[in-house]
Amino acid sequence: MDEMIKKSVDGYDLNIYKDKLELSSKVSKFIENQIIQTIKTKERFQFCVSGGSTPKSIYQLLSKRDIEWDKVDIFLGDERCVDPNSELSNSFMLKNSLLANFGSKAFFYEIFSEKKVDDNISKKLLISKLYEKCNGNPQFFDLTLLGLGDDGHTASLFPYQNNNTDDLVIFNDGKGLKRISLTPKLLSASSTIIFLVSGASKQLALKRLLDKNESQERTPSKLIKSSNQISIFCDEESSKELLT
Repeated sequence: MDEMIKKSVDGYDLNIYKDKLELSSKVSKFIENQIIQTIKTKERFQFCVSGGSTPKSIYQLLSKRDIEWDKVDIFLGDERCVDPNSELSNSFMLKNSLLANFGSKAFFYEIFSEKKVDDNISKKLLISKLYEKCNGNPQFFDLTLLGLGDDGHTASLFPYQNNNTDDLVIFNDGKGLKRISLTPKLLSASSTIIFLVSGASKQLALKRLLDKNESQERTPSKLIKSSNQISIFCDEESSKELLT
């Protein structure tokens, strides 16, 4: 595939690139432009980010862009309930990617730290900071970047769990670890929503996400809704079943 392929499917805009390298380059540029354009019209840019290896490469590219990072507020869509210095921590990954170089000027809210070891305290402080930094009811982000697990999960909204609540923050168990996650209610209130998908292992999950008859219980990523088109940035490997 020599050029990006665009497709629209039931509320989703697909942007399909040939490989992970091109995907990372194009998405980092898209996010950079979103930040630049938004802070022309409002004081700050609220950015909800995800963990994972594919986002990390995008964050590394973004951190080297000399933009007004001091006007950017960064929140995690979810976090593992682990020591923030653990390599399993999304915060740890961000500190070594997005929050390096020019990106170090951004405000980042770290969900867990040595001072916040109690789950309930961490949850209350996160909600408090969301109310402080974000506008809207529920609090909304200017841009939310989400991943897609091979089991259909996004953030820490895992299959067959109580994901769709009126709360803003929940705790879930996933892949052997306790996690804290923003809920569909909050994530869906974002002005712009992106799913980032790469690799052959995601083919079935991506196909199910786009299937209007697929159950939200089995594929919780379908719980993320928007009045705007949701963008999916993916590579050829993950989208093969959609191109046949």
